[in-house]
Amino acid sequence: MFRVGIIGFGGAGIGQLAYFSCIPDCKVEKVFDPKPAGRERVAELAPGVTACADLEDFLKGLDIVSVCSPDSTHADYIAAALDHGCHVICEKPLTDSVEGIRKIKDAERRSKRVAAVQHQMRYVPVHRKIKACLDSGELGRISYLEGLYVHNLTVADRTLIFDDWRLKENPTPLIYSGCHFVDLLRWFAGEEIEEVYAAANHLSYPEYPESDLNLVTLKFPSTVIGKVLVAFGAECPQDHSVKIYGTQGAIENNVLFAKGGIWKRTLHSPKVLNPKLWRNKVPSLGQGLLWELRGNLKSYVFAKLFEMLRPFVRGGAWQYGVRFYPVRLYEHFLACVDSIDDFVEAIRTSRAPQCTVDEGARTVLACLAGVESFRTNRPVKVMSLEQALE
Repeated sequence: MFRVGIIGFGGAGIGQLAYFSCIPDCKVEKVFDPKPAGRERVAELAPGVTACADLEDFLKGLDIVSVCSPDSTHADYIAAALDHGCHVICEKPLTDSVEGIRKIKDAERRSKRVAAVQHQMRYVPVHRKIKACLDSGELGRISYLEGLYVHNLTVADRTLIFDDWRLKENPTPLIYSGCHFVDLLRWFAGEEIEEVYAAANHLSYPEYPESDLNLVTLKFPSTVIGKVLVAFGAECPQDHSVKIYGTQGAIENNVLFAKGGIWKRTLHSPKVLNPKLWRNKVPSLGQGLLWELRGNLKSYVFAKLFEMLRPFVRGGAWQYGVRFYPVRLYEHFLACVDSIDDFVEAIRTSRAPQCTVDEGARTVLACLAGVESFRTNRPVKVMSLEQALE
């Protein structure tokens, strides 16, 4: 049995409590939060878990530590946990600075423990099917990749639900959230980003302390172009769209188009049940058979009806036709559980996790270059990990 501890008990920490409860042979035993409100949430949501105000006491006797604190604190907490002999998984981003990357890498070298970053976008089922298409060469030569992180944080002022650290630390959207899709496009492309050019504005969410919209173009060595948009104040439903164009076809979200723009196949459909999630014991985050039926059945039926009827509305080049799949397929809870499952399996089998510290660091370096670009209004070369560690 792996004894698990969580650092930080806001939204991400509460999520980790639920995710780890879905992993066999893992038990969350302790939570460290320097703020009384966080420790009070532990007593409310997980009365069997010890809430700690002292980091040293927290780290004693743990096998795994999950870091869910503000971005600027990740490096110190990761290093402390590794130095105490714990395996570590960290919420994205790995850190928010080059100095943080160096501190984490130094600790990782000393510890010889498994350290991973929870970039759960790599584990979303439709994204894994997209990656399989790319690896098989089904799209031919890739020319363009795009990812959108449209997430309206103005609703119920979501930036302040558990803590005000975002108001105090001014995290830029590109690092704080855009790292999701910068990492995903790096993984899809299979190569590193060499240069970025970015722009930003602060019009839709003036209460946010930083820019609320970041747009960055990514240049890869193969001349593939990527684009990531992060929008915190868009008055529309959450959008995590993906587009990929190749010489033999294209992918838009979960639809594979063949050459000529023909709808070739649907890559993924909604699921009704995910039994691996039913171990979750955090009532506030739902899951379980009845929860899934209530939440998933209507979408499943709607999607299946669409898939059945779509071939009847083909249209021509200049006429009506079905262009998009109508259901968003971002299975967040499942993706987070799968990312932790990969991390725990890496510990069990002494292999590297899919998203290592090096992978997380390269994503951070690309995001940092993007921030520098929109602040200076010029293209910026992305620092290599080797350069960052010099």
